[in-house]
Amino acid sequence: MDLFSKVLNRPTTPSGKHFVKGSVVKPEYRLETYRNMEVLKSGNKKKTIIHATNYPKLELDLEFLPAASESYCISPNPEDYIVVSLPIVSVGIPNRNLQCFPLEEVSHFDPLYGMMVYETFKRKCTFVDHVNNDPTKAKGVHADASMQYIPKYDIWKISVLTLWDRSKDPKLVEDILNRKRNGYSMGATVNNFVCSVCGKIDNMDMHSCDHMKALGSVWGEKKRLAMQLCTGVCYFETSNLENEPADPTAYSDDVYV
Repeated sequence: MDLFSKVLNRPTTPSGKHFVKGSVVKPEYRLETYRNMEVLKSGNKKKTIIHATNYPKLELDLEFLPAASESYCISPNPEDYIVVSLPIVSVGIPNRNLQCFPLEEVSHFDPLYGMMVYETFKRKCTFVDHVNNDPTKAKGVHADASMQYIPKYDIWKISVLTLWDRSKDPKLVEDILNRKRNGYSMGATVNNFVCSVCGKIDNMDMHSCDHMKALGSVWGEKKRLAMQLCTGVCYFETSNLENEPADPTAYSDDVYV
């Protein structure tokens, strides 16, 4: 069994979770929503649609927002939000914590969640500086998530559309619009870390393999970098950051598509 087969050959039922954060980027552009929402009918079912003043082609289905607003203590009104589009995870590339989300993992359909792993961002909270223990402290919510291939760098990026509630934190939204706060970081829970060199599950304890005890070292003829491959992943937040982002490669404007 090869290494990535081992990555995918893991239980989907959570049994203890590790928390991961740190794949961070600056957004490509800001999308300011119209102040008037448009209600469209699809058969007998109504959908709440918002557009952006500076990007009219954008349409987001926010039918879930009134229900989410009760759990997250955010506004139920689409006109209270700005939308920030950003690539948030560099797939297959370790962050500064030497934790990596392999393509085989994020493109995996997880039966526990009933969706692709990269889609687990959808309808989850947005926060500030990873203060994410209390969902009622959310600053907004994710409207969508997608995967995009970047030919120039031969990598995949997970991109998200995030909503930020001006009525809950007007200063934060002002700083986002003025580009005073333009770094972002994801948060995820992970069932297991797998050693990138030998494929052993790493429980981050005394039983870790030698490779995981020397994260960042290079091993063998194939020059494999020792890093933790994240498996059993569920993305649960994106944070706006005040401090330096953790994914240095995401600063390149060329990767924004």
